[in-house]
Amino acid sequence: MKLLELVGRPLLSWIVTATTLGSTHLHGGPRVRYVLESERWSHVQLLLEQARRAGVDIKTEQIIFARSGGQQVLKQYLDELCQLSLQDPQYKVELIPVSIFHGRLPIRETSWLNLLYAEAWDQGGRIGRLMQLLVNGRQTLIHIDPPLQLQDLTSNAPDARALTRKASLLLLQHFRTRRRAVVGPDLSHRRTLMSMILHHPGVQQAIATRAREKRENLHQASRYAARELQRIAANFSPVTARLLHPLLNATWRRLYDDVEILGLDRLREHALDHQLVYLPCHRSHMDYLLLSWALYRHGLMLPHVAAGDNLDIPIIGPILKRGGAIFMRRSFQNDGLYRALYQQYMALMSRHGHALEYFIEGGRSRTGRLLPARTGLLNMTLDAWCASPERPVALVPVWIGYDRVVEAHSYQRELSGASSRHPGTFNSLQSAWQVLRQRFGRVSVSIGEPITLADAVNPHMPTRPQANAIGRLLLERINQASVLTETGVLATVMLGQPQLILDSDSLALQCDQLRQLAQRLPNAPASVPPETPTHWIARARDRKQLEQSGNQVLLEPAQGREMTFYRNNMMHLFVLPGLLLLLVRRSAKPMPQLITRMLRVLYPYLQAELFLPWPEPDFSAVAVQLRQSLLDQGLLTPEGKQLHASDSDTALCLMRNAEPVLLRYYLLCRILQRYKALELDELMDRSLRLATKLQREFGFDSAEYADKRVLNGFVEQLLDREILQLKGSQIQPRVSLDGLMQQARSLLTERRLNFIDQQLDD
Repeated sequence: MKLLELVGRPLLSWIVTATTLGSTHLHGGPRVRYVLESERWSHVQLLLEQARRAGVDIKTEQIIFARSGGQQVLKQYLDELCQLSLQDPQYKVELIPVSIFHGRLPIRETSWLNLLYAEAWDQGGRIGRLMQLLVNGRQTLIHIDPPLQLQDLTSNAPDARALTRKASLLLLQHFRTRRRAVVGPDLSHRRTLMSMILHHPGVQQAIATRAREKRENLHQASRYAARELQRIAANFSPVTARLLHPLLNATWRRLYDDVEILGLDRLREHALDHQLVYLPCHRSHMDYLLLSWALYRHGLMLPHVAAGDNLDIPIIGPILKRGGAIFMRRSFQNDGLYRALYQQYMALMSRHGHALEYFIEGGRSRTGRLLPARTGLLNMTLDAWCASPERPVALVPVWIGYDRVVEAHSYQRELSGASSRHPGTFNSLQSAWQVLRQRFGRVSVSIGEPITLADAVNPHMPTRPQANAIGRLLLERINQASVLTETGVLATVMLGQPQLILDSDSLALQCDQLRQLAQRLPNAPASVPPETPTHWIARARDRKQLEQSGNQVLLEPAQGREMTFYRNNMMHLFVLPGLLLLLVRRSAKPMPQLITRMLRVLYPYLQAELFLPWPEPDFSAVAVQLRQSLLDQGLLTPEGKQLHASDSDTALCLMRNAEPVLLRYYLLCRILQRYKALELDELMDRSLRLATKLQREFGFDSAEYADKRVLNGFVEQLLDREILQLKGSQIQPRVSLDGLMQQARSLLTERRLNFIDQQLDD
């Protein structure tokens, strides 16, 4: 043994580079015991070395093991300690669990050999462990967790045997939880899991129902169920995930200038004892690849991702399945058996502790706005949790923001009326090659504040209304985790120019002022772009998002349409400041209290449209903070008891971006004021046609300006507030709209108001 230590220690220090989490829990003392998951000489030496570096004196005999030679031996180590703890209440023993993983911190690109011997549930024999150490020693992760106080467990333990069993179970469960949080669940029984789903009573009933409705025999219906479940179920392969990681590393280096990852610390707190369900916003097909890559890169469990079955194409589909994709149809409301299969599959994944991921908006946003929550899968998650509420589950909102999305051109085609295309394998590979020849700037992945179901859901109440409320809360928290993107700021300034042209110095100045303002807002972004706006302009020009001729920067019509996507990413930040400035500028007597009241009237509609986070009763205080932010930036100044909006280019830009929001609300109310009562479809049709004409006439050059979902949300708010009412199938005002319209006319430009009236007269 002495010879092993003499030769082995220097060799170990040479082949192992460790990243240590929780080193603050290292401390000495005769009644401290460090518990390792398995008895490995190398792990003992690594722990001793970490203690030495921390200046902590640990003796080898203070290190005990949960397993040795594949057998559980922890009770043998704990027996004497438990007896002494029961005999003497002052005998306080601390048990500090330590988990060590090799090859599960893939910050650097790895070879196939590294991937082959990366950490897994099956820890292999001596030769396998030696190879793992030699190959992946430089990617070692050491978790040192808070101590377990043995004396705290004695109150409910009648004797030493019971105390030993209790402490042993707690520590073994801790090691299983820690390994699952880092490596992921054990996925070695896929066939068994699928068989359990097919034999579930709910699925069997759905099979019988299908057989009866389709006039099939049970064997045919069962074969259909097995075939569809095979298409749904992921076939996750850790080896595939490890092989994809270096490929994605190379892809991101080729596509992006930088990938920023924020909020992982709050995620680690929940990963140990919660099943995590990730709910990102959905702006690109890159979203799920980026999030999975970021989690894997930082030693967190890979989620199984609900993905549209349009991605289940030859070559690409099987790879995505092995990476954790759970394919689903766009709609399965008319197929009860398919719904039962999907629901039971998701429930079983949840019960086994798998991390899951799906997009709360349903599909990708083509406009850059957050879309209203689609709560089908969220309902399934809540139903599964309500069936066993003792299992902790956390919903994790995620913001993903791009300087440019790879689908920029296809989104504009679709918004212009072209249908969404589902290319085959060849076209997909051809498109991928074209994408790899371009640059797309920076991308940010920002983890929001998780929502624990135990705090947010009542398991004894129906889940559907609760899912609707949680869906809205998730969207608000996604926006709260937002990152200010350089393209978003550039788009906000350029689209605030009447002719979409500006000199570069003024553009850089306005961008810098917006960056400073954003950091002072009540809903300040999680981060702001580095470097100077001059660099942003140069990079956007290189990406062909804008044109520059000498000192002049301009947007071509197609570029202007594309840039609305990135401006809309930032709307939740800049609409309220813009509206406050607009109200001050257009009001006859802009007293602070009056402006706050006017904003408070508008806030519920803006909150519904932009998923702003503050409850209505709290908004007055938020308006005061917002006003102070504008005062601090010099965009607003006090004049006696009144306020004055600056004439600066930045203030005008904010107002120009905010005014179309008010105008869209006005035109819908004006139509109702004119026609008194309309069918909902007719009201939407007239409003959309008029919004489109406004867009063309006054330069709101964005197809999304006439967005039916936004107008529908506004109508729902007016109905909820009993300003409108539904009589039969018609919508009509419940109260007179004259006062509201008169106030609106005092705020909006006469030319645009006259245009609306003229169109209504034609």
